Amino acid sequence: MSRSREQLERAPYAYFEAVDRKDMEATLAFFAEDATFTVQSAHLTFAGRDAGIRQMFETFFADYATISHGITNVVVDEPRQKVSTEQTCPHVRNDGTPETVTTCNFFAVGPDGRFTRVIIWIDGASPLK
Repeated sequence: MSRSREQLERAPYAYFEAVDRKDMEATLAFFAEDATFTVQSAHLTFAGRDAGIRQMFETFFADYATISHGITNVVVDEPRQKVSTEQTCPHVRNDGTPETVTTCNFFAVGPDGRFTRVIIWIDGASPLK
């Protein structure tokens, strides 16, 4: 089933809310079982929701006291079921060190509304590993 323009536009907001709460199960619920998550700027790909993507988020959530994604731009391609976002991300490491990066995320959405592929570009060192 295709998602409406409004559903596609809302999905990244809800996803980033779950990430920013560091809610693992809510975050992973956005991904198809066989999804891929690529950090293009770091040449890293994580395959599978319950293996690679979970492990990446476990590390990310453990490394930061606070995580924040402020979406500044959204582009929706309803016919292709894709949505792209630009965001400013002021995160704080566990030792209190602030880090702010700008990122762009490219989401492909499957028939069930879950992300089948996410590609990210980060303008600095990737906090995702």
